[in-house]
Amino acid sequence: MQTSSPPYITVSELDYVRLTSLLGDREPAAGTAQAVLAEALDQADQAEPREIPADIVTMHTRVEVEDESGVRLITLCYPKEADAAKGMVSVFSPMGAALLGARVPGKIGWTPPDGEPRQMRVVRIDYQPEANGDYTA
Repeated sequence: MQTSSPPYITVSELDYVRLTSLLGDREPAAGTAQAVLAEALDQADQAEPREIPADIVTMHTRVEVEDESGVRLITLCYPKEADAAKGMVSVFSPMGAALLGARVPGKIGWTPPDGEPRQMRVVRIDYQPEANGDYTA
């Protein structure tokens, strides 16, 4: 399983600390969403939550996305919060790892376990914690 992510992303310092803590000290298996996420975090620009631009997907951001199945709202979340039926997409999934740090409008691409590359348009941000003054989400 491979996934792609932005080559250079901006994350809040809080998201960075939480995500690197969840990833732990072990090296993720090559080609996994966790490996892509770890690499993206290693290269990421960290910013204070108040300085995060409103057009960047951060943790708990609810975004409108569009792919071949249509338009829908999804929320980027931590693994324990994931619930596909509610549109809660884990940052540890291939799609979630590609979504972190995406700019709106934009496109993301990833390869899920079935091996078929996928793309999705990130249409708009419906809710971003930092843009709404929630610096601890």
